[in-house]
Amino acid sequence: MAGVNPERRRVKSANRNVRGQSSVDDLTLRGAVTGLASLYAVRGQLSDPLALIVWENIGYLIDDERRSALFEEFVDRVGLQPARIVHAPVPVLTDIARRGGMSPQTRVERLRLIGALAIAECDGDLAGRLGCLPLAKARTLLRKFPAIGDPGADKILLFAGIAVLPALDSNGLRAMVRMGFCAEEKSYAQTYKAAITVLAKDGETDAAWLKRAYVILREHGKTLCKRAAPICEPCPLDRQCAHRMVAKL
Repeated sequence: MAGVNPERRRVKSANRNVRGQSSVDDLTLRGAVTGLASLYAVRGQLSDPLALIVWENIGYLIDDERRSALFEEFVDRVGLQPARIVHAPVPVLTDIARRGGMSPQTRVERLRLIGALAIAECDGDLAGRLGCLPLAKARTLLRKFPAIGDPGADKILLFAGIAVLPALDSNGLRAMVRMGFCAEEKSYAQTYKAAITVLAKDGETDAAWLKRAYVILREHGKTLCKRAAPICEPCPLDRQCAHRMVAKL
């Protein structure tokens, strides 16, 4: 290899610092969430399943500020009723979609599909339908919607108050691996499953803590524990963190 990855240099340096400390307490998952809480505000989160699905589909590879603005515009101009989404004028959907990143036409089709699926599968009441289904079937239903895999389904089930179960996005998953709570496996799905198992075993079991952990770990992965260039020095967990390398997260 011609050069050394900048992240590799940074993590090696951090590892030397950690080894140089004479007394470092073991980092626990609950302790990590508590230790990071002062850095990241846990504001009000969406709780309606259909709104959460629209949120995921309103843009592609855009920051939260832009996503939030586009989502609010969608609510104002289209609404979150399935029938209104299905019958929304294409120019309106296109106008919003083109500001949400690449492939706007695909995004228009997906937004309309969200409304159509909510009508076909749930008679327009996704939240009500999910609440009546066994957990496995509720997850299967959610995976029918565009851009919703197991991680997205878990998030919706948790934040909509349908099930008390752990959830992570890709940023939170990376933070979990870096801190040493689980290993990066051969596939994203395997790594996610390993991290969720740790959250279920070592985290708190109430919905409020699981939601807080989701938000805090996600923000940490976005802000300091970045993929290409983690910023370790300002992190309150730097001395306890395992500083593990990540290859694909």
